[in-house]
Order: sequence, then structure tokens, then C-alpha cells
Amino acid sequence: MISVRTSTHSETVDQQPRCLFEEGVPVQVRDTALNLLDQWRFLPGEHGIRLSILPGGANNINLILEHGDKKWALKIREPDASFAGTSVTAAIEAQSVAASIGLAPAVIATCLPEGHFMSEFVEGETLRPQHIREPSMARRIVDALKRLHAHHFPPRKFDIFDDLRGFIAGAAKLGGSYPTSFAALWEIAQRFETTLVAADAPVGFGHNDLVPQNFIACSDGVKMVDFDYAGEALVAIDLASVTSQAEMSDDETMAFLRLYDPDLDESQIARVQVLRFVNALREVAWAAMAEPFMAAKTTLLDGWSYRSHADVNIRLAEVLIRENPADQLASKAGLVRAGALF
Repeated sequence: MISVRTSTHSETVDQQPRCLFEEGVPVQVRDTALNLLDQWRFLPGEHGIRLSILPGGANNINLILEHGDKKWALKIREPDASFAGTSVTAAIEAQSVAASIGLAPAVIATCLPEGHFMSEFVEGETLRPQHIREPSMARRIVDALKRLHAHHFPPRKFDIFDDLRGFIAGAAKLGGSYPTSFAALWEIAQRFETTLVAADAPVGFGHNDLVPQNFIACSDGVKMVDFDYAGEALVAIDLASVTSQAEMSDDETMAFLRLYDPDLDESQIARVQVLRFVNALREVAWAAMAEPFMAAKTTLLDGWSYRSHADVNIRLAEVLIRENPADQLASKAGLVRAGALF
């Protein structure tokens, strides 16, 4: 893997004719991409490198690089990527670890401290909620998650409540707006935090941001992308995230959790329900923070918007807490049986 640290002196980027940009790639993004390719000595002397926008990556700007029949993905960070509560160095390291066990695209070149990096381009289908709900796909995803969670990732500890607090603070700073019910639901979430902190539930290497578009179904299995929030965390966070963001019904959720742990018990179910609720609020707060900062800069997946994402998630949180009294959920979620997998 090539690693480059930005030089301390200013360099003039030659607008090399060997690189052809898709219409719509901003000039600043083109300059950054050309500078990176020059630093990395990427395909020196070659012509006909094509660069186009890769939809998705709502915290960053992503490009596809093509040369002949080969493809790569280039992630370009915002100048202040920390606004999203991420550690760019930990994110790159996490993807590299996941790639080493066949669960992510391999990282090819990096630029620190900015956090720009290039990885292999994985051919496959970017998943949407309906795909994840299919029983055959759910089994493939569970298999991938169990492989990931079996590892540990000491460089970063992930706390979903701290992450949510960070998004709330960011939204306040940037002038983001929330659905009217958010404040009352956040108060309930803080009561759940006390319960989960006291519980000794299993932890492992978590992705911690499993919206459907972060899964790619490939010929050799399911891979994950966007490891910005990856770190040592409660295993149940990933299970809560994938089941809620795929909009699974209760029956679909139970089937998914039993695939992960055949000895599923009421406390595990309650723990996932609590974290589904918290994760839904986290997605709402993230959208409130990200929309004023990134909406005009990123190319989003068809049919997806920050506002629709917030609306879906606030409804998830409202329905969940209406159908599951908070006190009952908390009393069950705090119990962890010996041998529980999450």
C-alpha cells in the first residue's frame, strides 16, 4: 500500500491531459484528484484515465477511476472531515483490516493527515433495504458480520451514544433541523444508555454504520464499505443497525437474529430493540448535521435524500417505542446470559 503525507510546500498541479473527468466533477475535486495521482505516481506515463462521480458516500466525495478494463475507487475527504465524528486514520486502518479477511475492498494508496485514499473497486450490487430482507441475502450478511465481529480493533472504541451526542452538537452548530418528536425521544435514549453501560454485553470489531448501501453483494460474498465509524463496539449495534435500516418487520428481525445466535433470548431481543431505537435517532441527528454541510457537494443514490432518511428513521423510533414500553425494554436489555453472542 502506498502512503503519502501531504508536503508542507505548495505544489502546482499540471492539468494532465491523460486524465478525463466526467462533466459535473467540481474543479476543486479535479485538482485534488490530480494532485493525489501525481503524488502516488499512479499509472505514470499512461493516458486515458477516466474519472467519474461514484454515487453515495454522503460524508465524502467519491470517484471511480477507470483505465482500460480496470477500476479503482477514490475517496476524497472534506477539508474538515471531523465534522462527522470520524477518525480518518482509524477508518483507513479498519478497512484494511476488514479487507485482510475478505470483507472490504483493499486499500491501495493513502494521503494523511487528510485521509484521502484509493481502494480497489469491487464489482457487485449495492444493496437496498428490500435486498437485505431476502432470506438468502440475510444469511450471507450474517455470515459476513460474524466473521467481522470475531476480530478486535483496538485503535478505536465506538460509543453509539457519544456519536449521537456529537451529531446533535454538529447539527446545532450548522443550523440543522429535526422532526418535532426528536427531543422527547432523545430523553428516552439517555435512560437506555444507563442500562447498557451497566450491562456486560459482547463486544467485537464493529462496522457501526450498516445502512444498506454500505453492503455490496459480490460473486465471492458480501463486502462492506465506508468504515468511518468502525471500531470496538457492542456487537448488537451492527445487528440493530442492519435490521432497522433494512426496515425489517418483527418476524424478519427475529429470523435474522436467530441466524446470528440460534439460542436467541428475550434479553438479546430487547438489547437489539433498544439499539435500533438509538440508532434510528442517530441517523436522524446525522442527517440534520450532514444536510446543511454536504447536500450541495455529494451525489446521492437515486431516490435517497437526507430529509427522507430522517423521516424514515424518526418513524422507526416512534413506532418502536410506542409498541415496546421503555421501562420493560430497559429491564430486559440489561441482562446478559452466559454464552450470548450479542
